[in-house]
Amino acid sequence: DILTSVGNYSNAWMSMPSLQLELRYNPGCMIAFSGRIVRHGVHAVEGDRIGWAWYMRDAVHIYAGIPSCGWARLDGKKSKG
Repeated sequence: DILTSVGNYSNAWMSMPSLQLELRYNPGCMIAFSGRIVRHGVHAVEGDRIGWAWYMRDAVHIYAGIPSCGWARLDGKKSKG
């Protein structure tokens, strides 16, 4: 997945708690990672921000043999685990 952030804002941070990362998320920043594998979020910002996302198709995860996490489901059903 690729996330891009644009706008007129300040003090934005992308959080990836499972990796213990906090990344500065300035306007124009692009971050690429698998959102199905890495839990993530952006803290509240002051100003206007647009998040633009390009999502990887489920078929890519299936082809690569990447299993779905408990909180991310490919088929919309609750996963067993």
